[in-house]
Amino acid sequence: MKARRALCAGLAAVAVFVGGAGVLTPVASAAPASRCAPASTPETKQRLSELTDTSEIKTFDDARSTISDLRKELSKSNNYLGTFPIAFDNILELVGPSIDSGIYEHPEWASDLAVEVVRLYVGNLHEYVTGVEPQPHWAQAFALTTACDRSPGRVLLGQIFAHLLVDFPYALENIDTTAGHTRDFYTFGGALVDATPTIVKDVKRTYGVDLDPLFTAWFVGDLIGDSQATTLLFQSTRTAALVNSFGLQNPATRGVTVAEINALFQTANVALDAMEKLGQI
Repeated sequence: MKARRALCAGLAAVAVFVGGAGVLTPVASAAPASRCAPASTPETKQRLSELTDTSEIKTFDDARSTISDLRKELSKSNNYLGTFPIAFDNILELVGPSIDSGIYEHPEWASDLAVEVVRLYVGNLHEYVTGVEPQPHWAQAFALTTACDRSPGRVLLGQIFAHLLVDFPYALENIDTTAGHTRDFYTFGGALVDATPTIVKDVKRTYGVDLDPLFTAWFVGDLIGDSQATTLLFQSTRTAALVNSFGLQNPATRGVTVAEINALFQTANVALDAMEKLGQI
């Protein structure tokens, strides 16, 4: 509940800042499906099925290569499914060197986390592209990729929240994260902040939408004066993922934690929908 309140407060602060800046052009309007979801052929289905085969993702290099290949395949102006691979690819580009740099107390854990979050995303994408129902949070996020009246920014953020709010807690659980990994966890999340300028540039170049004010406000926390509202938003998002991973590992709290994760994700989507209607994403 506290995480949901913090998320709402942070998103509200971002909305005020972004709205005041009068940003985000162009605002999405209805368009033919071919504009955001290219026609599928047996060849493209087979290609995507092969690219999303998680049995090949065993090391960080495997994970990095998979996301890079998906970006090359999907991240085109007429394919909203490629919005998230742009962000993920840029993040992993920074995570890789950081693992070898000595900044992690547990570098193997950091590598395992990167592999696991990639596996969760790619596994759900595999279900989607092969006609099988993904997990609910990804089914909801992927559904937006064929809705060409939605803004590319909204489509991207829906997937980012599916990744951060839902996949991360389960990934942390899957690799047996403990309180001893806390410092490394926050270090790992720093890659998203550091990758923000490149993500913004690449999304604008590919999809023609400028997310700089929004991403700066959210991830970097660069709001008016000394405000910490959006820093709180991103920090609370990460903290919620860590805390919820511990809740998932405890049989006594697993049920309520699953409900909280799902509620947090839906809260984020309601807020994002409101921001989209205002032309802010």
